[in-house]
Amino acid sequence: MEQFSLRDLDEVDLLLTELEISRGKGNLILCTVASPAYRDHVIEAIARRFPVRVMAVESGDALISDLRSIKPDEKAVLIWTLPETLSKDILDALNNFRELFYDNGVPSLVLMTPSALDEVIWKAPDFWRYRGGYHILNGSERGLDYQAVEALSTPLDFSYESKEELLRRIRINEYLRDKISDQRELACILGELGTVYFLLGEPLKAIEHYEQALKISREIGDRGGDGAHLGNLGNAYAGMGETRKAIEYYEQALKISREIGDRRGEGNRLGNLGNAYAGMGETRKAIECAKSALKILESIESPHAEKVKRKLHEWEEASNQIQ
Repeated sequence: MEQFSLRDLDEVDLLLTELEISRGKGNLILCTVASPAYRDHVIEAIARRFPVRVMAVESGDALISDLRSIKPDEKAVLIWTLPETLSKDILDALNNFRELFYDNGVPSLVLMTPSALDEVIWKAPDFWRYRGGYHILNGSERGLDYQAVEALSTPLDFSYESKEELLRRIRINEYLRDKISDQRELACILGELGTVYFLLGEPLKAIEHYEQALKISREIGDRGGDGAHLGNLGNAYAGMGETRKAIEYYEQALKISREIGDRRGEGNRLGNLGNAYAGMGETRKAIECAKSALKILESIESPHAEKVKRKLHEWEEASNQIQ
């Protein structure tokens, strides 16, 4: 599934698992996708696992007719693609004939854009409530050579198994946030909340928590925390496509890492700067940062070194082709 951004891999796995469990019986699964091109990647991934029929929804009457004419196939998965803007007749058909998605005896996956989802929630609320699963795929706005979740500042011990696990960590940390009086620990909790929201594809919420954590770290004079939260703010802004702003935060974090002798942090921030410059097409700067990062990360035997080495190789090859 190399065409998916890393932040979507777990969600795609969950989606495929739900489709597998639903085979041979009716189910209504909704999924938002970032763009039509990304939607095609989703369909290709599903088609590699299951026989599929893709149905483009163009009108409400056609949707009803298609739903009524479907013959059960125990192995098939129906994929319905909604237009970006939903007409009233489509919304009415979704709302008033929602039971047909279950009656046909096969799992139905309805793909729509985030803007179409807003219309569904407000104008076809019964259809929305009638759903089985719901998945969000954010996409990779900057291509395979730059993916925000590959940012090296994400803690190495931050492991999780599913979206549900991330949501559980939110609940736990929100509970602890209201109980903890130690400011250093509170900053760590806020930082982890930011990372969870970042991994869930909610960069604005991530930024809110990182900024709160940064404020506390500065108040108590925790320079290491200061650098970590600045680096994470860079990740969040990079994830929103604000690469110039991300670079500003990465450079601030890099300066602190060098001042306090944090070699691991220095290597990670140089690696993130390389990613950012690559995303802007500044390959020469990306290569310089990656070489410096690799030297440091290999010297401390960081597991991130291999990732930086791979990126460096890709960028050097790209640079040689241009020349």
